[in-house]
Amino acid sequence: MSGVRLIWALVPVSLLVISAVGTWWVLRQERRRPSSYPRRGVPVHLGGEPSLEEWRQMSTEAQGAYNAAVLDAAESAGATAARLVD
Repeated sequence: MSGVRLIWALVPVSLLVISAVGTWWVLRQERRRPSSYPRRGVPVHLGGEPSLEEWRQMSTEAQGAYNAAVLDAAESAGATAARLVD
């Protein structure tokens, strides 16, 4: 009977150890490659967002075209999501 008690005592301890290691790993990965904002250095033509300096250097027509493309992509994604829900 004591073996069963030992196993049941080790379950919460092992869960705590696993969760601590998992939390450490996720935080380590987040520090290396943050997911909350796009990575710098991705060119606009490869899907990256322009930096403020790149935006200032763009012509008014290029800014308008970029805005239109982003709005079209958002509208398309919204329409696709609405179709999937229905």
